Formats: sequence, C-alpha cells, structure tokens
Amino acid sequence: MIVSQWGQPFSVFHKLSLCVLLGVSCGANIADYVARRSVEAGKLLDPVKVVAQVLMYPFFIGSVPTKSEIKLANSYFYDKAMCLLAWKLFLPEEEVNLDHPAANPLIPGRGPPLKCMPPTLTVVAEHDWMRDRAIAYSEELRKVNVDAPLLDYKDAVHEFATLDVLLKTPQAQACAEDIAIWVKKYISLRGHEFSY
Repeated sequence: MIVSQWGQPFSVFHKLSLCVLLGVSCGANIADYVARRSVEAGKLLDPVKVVAQVLMYPFFIGSVPTKSEIKLANSYFYDKAMCLLAWKLFLPEEEVNLDHPAANPLIPGRGPPLKCMPPTLTVVAEHDWMRDRAIAYSEELRKVNVDAPLLDYKDAVHEFATLDVLLKTPQAQACAEDIAIWVKKYISLRGHEFSY
C-alpha cells in the first residue's frame, strides 16, 4: 500500500486532490485558461483533478463591442479606456488583439471543445461593462450541457464581492454564500463533508 506524507493510504489522499479554480476579474481569465489546459492535459495532472471553476466578473473583452460595453463604457473606475490599457500592457506588442484567446473565450478554435470544460459558475454585476461577454460564455457552456449557472447581482459593480469597502453589502454576502453552496457539491466526498 502506498502511503501519503500525512500517513493516509494513497487512495484516500487521491480523493482529496479535487481542485476548484476561482478567479476574480482578470484572475477569472487565468482560471479559465488553467481549466482549458487541465482539460487538454487529461490524466497527466493526476492525482489533481479540476472539478469546477468559478469565474467572478471575468475580464473578458472582444473586438466587437457588446451592448454593455457600449452602454457602460464610461462607468466608474473600470471603464473601457482602463481595460484597453490593461490588455495592451498584458499582451505582447505583436499580439495586441482583443480576440486573443486570453481575452475572448468565445472565439472559435480557442482550445478544447466547450463540452469538455468543467462545471463553471459565472458571477456578473448589473453595472459591470464586461458582463455581456461573461453571460454569453455561460450560455454557450450551458448549450453543450456543462453545468454553468449564472449569478447576476442587481445594483452591483465589478468586484462588488471582493473590494474591502463592499464586503459587508448584502450582494457581497449573498454572493459568498451562493458560491460556497455551489462549490460544495463538487468538493464534497461521500461521508466527508467539508466545513466553511
């Protein structure tokens, strides 16, 4: 019998290698990228298995503006100009393209088929100018039968559940509870419930 460094039989340790990716804003883009790479890697990542991902107000963008990108382009501190600057600083000079795979999850041929993606919870805010592309991504995942619920919070802005000054708001509190409930079903083991 193989024993882990904690003295548990490897079969028990193996079950505890479930991974849920969670990314906030541009971190959601990173989480989605890692999820795609984990799908492509298959069993090469064993014993780690990405079982779900949570994308909180992803920093998705594209070359064709959505309705929210037009309507909310000049909103509060995450306006279109600031986001475009961020992408120009992030992408290599020769690859500054808003349909780059890191920026736009909806371009064809961007990696593994969407039907292979792990369950994906997407959180969006009513007053976030990037919301439409995140909603569209969630819809595309559901079309191919991926468990991909969308949590849309009214009267909320980008990073409403993660900025210190907004953590005590009803929307932030509800969001934390909603995420915990959804994630729990992917990391709970038979007979071994995790506590939060």
